[in-house]
Amino acid sequence: MNKKYAKKSHNDRNRRTHQKVRLRPKHSGSIPDKTGFQKIMLEEKRAKEAKQAKRQKKIDSRGPCCKDSAAIQAKNEQLLSELKKSMRSALKEDRTTWVIIPAVPHWFIAANKRHLAHFRQYVEAMNLPYEF
Repeated sequence: MNKKYAKKSHNDRNRRTHQKVRLRPKHSGSIPDKTGFQKIMLEEKRAKEAKQAKRQKKIDSRGPCCKDSAAIQAKNEQLLSELKKSMRSALKEDRTTWVIIPAVPHWFIAANKRHLAHFRQYVEAMNLPYEF
């Protein structure tokens, strides 16, 4: 095969350097929209954003997470026991003993987002080493 007439790229790779080639778009400007497709997509996007805003407003208007101080105390106890179950262990610097690292997992924060305001205060009052 004559190198003079060979294509510069094959399978999105430069034949000489074997690096990935960035493909250029076929149209340099925007394609004229004859079907109104862009307008339809924009309307769908706005409808989706409005629906999400309505859902978020409903979530924000739910009010307090717990009814009274007894419910808050019970929820704090339950969250603390759940958090203690999910403790992680790691190897210490001398590599002979295992120690428990008090780290709060991301899934715990996401699942109990509504109660974290009063749970953080509870953890700080108990002088526990957790950090959120």
